[in-house]
Amino acid sequence: MSKKISSFGFAWIAVFGFVFFCAGNDARADVYSQLLTPEMKGAQFVGTEVCASCHEKQYREFKFSTHGRLATKDTVEGVPQGCEMCHGPGSVHAQNGGGRGTMINPSKSPEVCFSCHMDKKMEFRLPFHHPVLEGHMSCADCHDAHGTDVRPWTATSLEDVNEACFKCHVDKRGPFAWEHQAVRDGCSTCHKPHGSITDKMLVARDANLCLRCHIQSDFPVIGDRNHATNMTQGTCWSAGCHTAIHGSSFDRHFRDE
Repeated sequence: MSKKISSFGFAWIAVFGFVFFCAGNDARADVYSQLLTPEMKGAQFVGTEVCASCHEKQYREFKFSTHGRLATKDTVEGVPQGCEMCHGPGSVHAQNGGGRGTMINPSKSPEVCFSCHMDKKMEFRLPFHHPVLEGHMSCADCHDAHGTDVRPWTATSLEDVNEACFKCHVDKRGPFAWEHQAVRDGCSTCHKPHGSITDKMLVARDANLCLRCHIQSDFPVIGDRNHATNMTQGTCWSAGCHTAIHGSSFDRHFRDE
């Protein structure tokens, strides 16, 4: 029975995979038509190996990247693979020996990324979000699409889980005398990086955010102190208590003073 179910399940996976593959190609085709520069009109797909003849470093990195694992070895005429999935058809670029404006640059527009990552486009439309749709930043500011030194499924650096955030939010880096362990675990422990319905892009709007970690059997006693009254006056940080929530050099309870 389990084998029959397994075979049936794989069949459905194959069907859905084919549907999403086709849908993704259609979405990318629409994006290409919007982003192709006048210099790229009539360009055809040439394959990753042609790109590798000049961009050796990027090709080596891409082979071991998360995006590289999505590329198939089977070439289908008219279907982009590898580099051209994001940069568009490369024949004109190759014939001209390179040159600006002859390939799509995803860092200039998030639409290429959105052709696959449609859920992220929706998250950027939530009330509180990073200003990607407004054109003030791009996906490439946080993600390295073909870097090898990346965390699985995120394309952000392994150097530190928060390095992508610290490039802009330098005041949150520290060092602090008292570090908040949640920051070391990663900014996404408390924040939704693309967009949220909650102010400051938090994953929860009230003290429930803190209580995901700070909870015990004798709640509302936390740290040998009853917080029942405090928690009716606002969140842990807005009530005027733990205002240095990312870390403090003045108080081990994350107060500013």
